[in-house]
Amino acid sequence: MSTRRKPASAARAARATYHHGDLRNALIDAALAQIAVSGARALSLREVARAAGVSHTASYRHFPSKESLLAAIAEQGFVMLGDAVGSAVQAHPDDPLAALQASGIAYVEFGVQYPHHLQIMFGGLIGNHADHAGLKQAAEGAYERLREAVRSAQDSGDLRSGDERIIALASWAQVHGLALLIAGGQIADDNGAAPPAHHLAKEVTRLLQQGLAARRKK
Repeated sequence: MSTRRKPASAARAARATYHHGDLRNALIDAALAQIAVSGARALSLREVARAAGVSHTASYRHFPSKESLLAAIAEQGFVMLGDAVGSAVQAHPDDPLAALQASGIAYVEFGVQYPHHLQIMFGGLIGNHADHAGLKQAAEGAYERLREAVRSAQDSGDLRSGDERIIALASWAQVHGLALLIAGGQIADDNGAAPPAHHLAKEVTRLLQQGLAARRKK
């Protein structure tokens, strides 16, 4: 079951969050609601402030620019992604290959569940991630979770030896592309319905792992 909010309910939630004293997150929620309707490029700080029930001046204290707000959304996304991947890996403490596959499935499910976060995280709308310390740290942390999963599978002998960075990149590119295709409605079964993200991610990551599996001596 999807946890994505409808735009109107997200806007109401933003105002409720603000009235509970958390204006920063209220503005992020309001921005996500606006992005769901109009897209990230049309994001308006004034409209975001209005949806959160505050003045533009009040919102400026937290986000002085559109990019700073987008960076906060991306940071939030990378933190959630890192947590999802980390939890998936921890569920397989004695099976590094299963942990690596689980990390890929978690990535796809995150992208399908939070497509607007994914758009901000990787859509090229933020000039330089390094200009936003929190975003840079969260992005590096999420990627390191994937590299750790690759490294563990190599150390256990389940995954072929080679440049860890290249193998991690291949794994990342695969699940990221799949997440975008599913979230964008580009994949359908014979009846025109979207296939379950978990099942599709499991099958696709299995194929990659078969190709990357270490060759066992006979």
